[in-house]
Amino acid sequence: MATPLITVTPEPAAINAAGPAAAWSRRVRRIGGFIQAAFAAFWLTRPSLAIGGRTGDVLIAVSAVAVIGVFSYAIKVTAGTAPRPAGPEARRIERLVTAATVIELVAAFVLPVIVIAAGRSDWVLPSIVITIGPLLLYLDHLVHIPRYRPVGWALIAGPVILVATMSGTALAVTTGIAAGLVLLGTAAAGFHDLAGLRPALRAGSGSARRPDDHVSG
Repeated sequence: MATPLITVTPEPAAINAAGPAAAWSRRVRRIGGFIQAAFAAFWLTRPSLAIGGRTGDVLIAVSAVAVIGVFSYAIKVTAGTAPRPAGPEARRIERLVTAATVIELVAAFVLPVIVIAAGRSDWVLPSIVITIGPLLLYLDHLVHIPRYRPVGWALIAGPVILVATMSGTALAVTTGIAAGLVLLGTAAAGFHDLAGLRPALRAGSGSARRPDDHVSG
């Protein structure tokens, strides 16, 4: 009989626990983190183009360096930390994650159409950002990623506040930069969580293979 491995890991400790939810917590941090970083590139590019000129060029260059840096870090430190979990409960969670993501994508297309039809074309970017918040809140509820809770609420309340206080180019630029930085930071933090798991995961793999992990009956 193999002796179970018990480890203590960085926040949140639950991501190193056994079970489908913990496994999907790791997978959402990794796969979701790559998606967040990709969207961050989009959000940071939009205001750069809106600003234009030398300032816009500098912002694009800085954003590119930041996004590439996060992607490079993720590829280096998260390999093997979030395999696709198997089993009935894992498949149920996967269906829920997929459904929530699809709903968010549909909402991200529908809301801009609605605000444009209402004559508020400068609300397009805030209307897209606001759809991300509920998705993050739901993912926190489903697979326990506490960081997603304040980020989710910020992405819901932030666009409302910006729409109430800004308009035109200022609204687009502020929304894009804020959303891009929040998403990129969230992705990087998730990758950092997974990086902290790698020593424990390697130790677990080695422990499972060592003959002294078996006891005679």
